[in-house]
Amino acid sequence: SLLGVDNANEGDEKKVLESGDDAKRKEVLSKAHESLTALFVTEIEKQIGMDRYKTAEKVPVPVSADDLAKCNTIITGGGEDHLLPPTERKDYAPTQIWSPSDCIQELASCFLDVAASPDQPLPEFDKDDDMAMRFVTAASNLRSYVFQIDPIQSLYSAKGIAGNIIPAIATTNAIVAGLQVLQCFHILKAQLSTSSNRDGDDDGADERSNLKKTCRYTYCLRDKTRKGYYLQPTTLPDPNPNCFVCRNAIISLTLNTQEWTLDMLLSRVIKKELGFHEPTVLVGGDIVYEEGEDIDPSEYAINLPKKLVNLPSGGVTHGSVIRIEDYSQDLEVDVNVSHKDRWMMKADDDSGKEKVDDRDEIDKFEIGGKKPVAVATTTDSSGGAKENMAQDPAADEEGDDDDIEIIVDDDTPKKTAVASSNGKKRKPDMEEDGNKAKKTKVDTDEVVEIE
Repeated sequence: SLLGVDNANEGDEKKVLESGDDAKRKEVLSKAHESLTALFVTEIEKQIGMDRYKTAEKVPVPVSADDLAKCNTIITGGGEDHLLPPTERKDYAPTQIWSPSDCIQELASCFLDVAASPDQPLPEFDKDDDMAMRFVTAASNLRSYVFQIDPIQSLYSAKGIAGNIIPAIATTNAIVAGLQVLQCFHILKAQLSTSSNRDGDDDGADERSNLKKTCRYTYCLRDKTRKGYYLQPTTLPDPNPNCFVCRNAIISLTLNTQEWTLDMLLSRVIKKELGFHEPTVLVGGDIVYEEGEDIDPSEYAINLPKKLVNLPSGGVTHGSVIRIEDYSQDLEVDVNVSHKDRWMMKADDDSGKEKVDDRDEIDKFEIGGKKPVAVATTTDSSGGAKENMAQDPAADEEGDDDDIEIIVDDDTPKKTAVASSNGKKRKPDMEEDGNKAKKTKVDTDEVVEIE
């Protein structure tokens, strides 16, 4: 780290490498050039080649070779301004904004300062350390140029940010970490209590009940309560029965990962057993298969015949976790895969012995945990979707008698509009000539009678 070196520009005894030590100076600048190239060119090009930023609004741009060349031409202790780091120039001001080449020169100067520093190991970061702030400002601004992040900070602004953000982060992290540890103690106590008092078979229900009694949601308040508290604990709510994540976050799946293909997994397990309609399958955080309206089927067709162990991102092996998402059904589940290559089944006779399972490979699997269930939807007569919920027959019978009659009280002949809640449409009133009768305009003097 270069973040904590004492100021190397104060006093003649702390000048950057002596002028006669050119070999040492060239070695330091060469190492600086290699480090900056690896961070701001090689790594960026690697990520771009992996399509890591294909959905980003702004694609990062690696540092140019001309800017990196400034690292080897830098001089210190006097000379032409364009060869000096920004902080050693005659017109330097702390509020100046450094260009990419300026940042490269300042970083190279920091490397030279570290090489000449007698303090080893380097002390911790201090915002009042001139060399530390020069390094932080140059490195952060260079990364901002690469990722096109605005605004670029001056040395003066960066020092103000560094002085304020560190205590705030440390305090917040300490509070949250302490609350998390307290909840961990509650979970351990609940598990110990459940294991020592197991009287029935429904151990999972007992454990969930104990967790609800012992664990708490804790809110951090900006203003203290009437009793002077800044932390407000509340009881845990009951799991949502319609939310799969609340019921069971992980499904276990046992199969032969060396024989099963992705196509078999999709058709037999994901769609048929788990009920996904348009699944998106992620392995190691990368998408290996995806379906949807705007998805080209041929994009992931190459992965369908592959064995699970040969899929991208390291494949699926024993202990791998596959994430399956379906936004058309609002479903998301993690599948914990276990490998099993030898399957046994009970013999046909009543001997109780086992024999080798002779079923097809696509039928050899086991699923553990509760399967996700999406809320079924139907389409009504108006074209809109509604949930397919159970209806109460008694309520339907009562609803058949709920009619609304509107009586218009004016000098025109009275017309009655009747609407029935049973869903049947009435024929419109007809005039003597056979044409449909026009609807009468409803005024404020109308009387509405509800039967």
